[in-house]
Amino acid sequence: MSQITAIPAFHDNYIWLISDGNHATVVDPGDAEPVIRYLQQHSLILTDILITHHHADHTGGVQALLNAFHPTVHAPYDTPLPHCDHRVSEGDTVNLNKHNLEFHVLNTPGHTLDHICYVNHDTLFCGDTLFVG
Repeated sequence: MSQITAIPAFHDNYIWLISDGNHATVVDPGDAEPVIRYLQQHSLILTDILITHHHADHTGGVQALLNAFHPTVHAPYDTPLPHCDHRVSEGDTVNLNKHNLEFHVLNTPGHTLDHICYVNHDTLFCGDTLFVG
């Protein structure tokens, strides 16, 4: 059974972490430091990164996480990000095999042209598609 944890980042953001107790996936890691600290404290292996769009507050920690853990990076098909292993768009699925989870990809341009969401039967990672207020 997977657990979702919010890791505080910056002054008003969160980096979402999916864990099965051994492996982890992070969503939109704008800062690597709090992610690395959490992974080390909980003895987790980072296997995947999900990116919703290219803004730095959602991608700034990707390179450091790649250097430290070598995860697979899933990102929008037309993203300008250079570090992407699996480019996805509307109708694609992302299988997180270590967690036994599958997410469907929805194109949600507006905040950025490359913005996507990851959704399954009970979870939505929407990046900056929705804002408080």
